Amino acid sequence: MVTLTLRFTLLFLCWSCCTGWPSQSQPLSLRALRQAAQTRQNLSESAESKVERLGQVFRRNVRLLRERGGCLDLVFLVDESSSVGASNFGSELRFVRKLLSDFPVAPEATRVALVTFSSKSHVVTRVDYVSAPKAHQHKCSLFSKEIPSITYRGGGTYTRGAFQRAA
Repeated sequence: MVTLTLRFTLLFLCWSCCTGWPSQSQPLSLRALRQAAQTRQNLSESAESKVERLGQVFRRNVRLLRERGGCLDLVFLVDESSSVGASNFGSELRFVRKLLSDFPVAPEATRVALVTFSSKSHVVTRVDYVSAPKAHQHKCSLFSKEIPSITYRGGGTYTRGAFQRAA
């Protein structure tokens, strides 16, 4: 969804910045339309290649973290503001689950914390397996109880508060 949104946004910006909107005194020729389409395609391919490169770097870094062994602390900041929306909030939580599926979540291995944030009054630590690890804090509990109990609220966006809570 993020890739599609990014692609649409880039295409829209490309169209509005590179070609301008046609006015009644400026009719578009077939040649101009083809050039605009080619420009949009080139920018789209450029954006896709950037997204692909970023994805490769991310996957490589996650692989290095997994191979590193030892104890690892992962803290997730999940935006639940109104601009994200309930559907994308669900996608954020699915991403967290998917990423954690490759890690052994347990006090002696990978400890996890998850903070959701929207407005100043809604910066909430939903999962904290880091500050006071206990034996029952493991992947099964995280996936079956903790993450499914997180609900979307909406509201403003107070990212600073999320970083302060994570620290």
